[in-house]
Amino acid sequence: MKIFVNIDEIIELLEEHNWAESTVRNFLSRIIDKGYLKTEKDGRKNVYIPLVSQDYINKKSKGIIKRLYDNSVKKFVAELYESDSIGQNDLLELKKYLDEKIEERREING
Repeated sequence: MKIFVNIDEIIELLEEHNWAESTVRNFLSRIIDKGYLKTEKDGRKNVYIPLVSQDYINKKSKGIIKRLYDNSVKKFVAELYESDSIGQNDLLELKKYLDEKIEERREING
């Protein structure tokens, strides 16, 4: 898996969280130091490349939900909502996604 993302794209993705560019750079530096990400030059820009697989991320995510939320995705989402970490648009996107997945399963299972 090779995903190349430059700092401008990362800042744009985090824009809704109002992170300063220095905060983003500091965060990236920390996860590079931990071995989760590496950077390469692409002309005058740095590009960031993940060093962990999606399977690893999925496994860690499940572990966090199990450990912190009693293995309840509902409790996880509720906490995001209660802490104002998830907005109305996020909730609507999540609802649409879940509705699509429920319909897909219904079609598969007959």
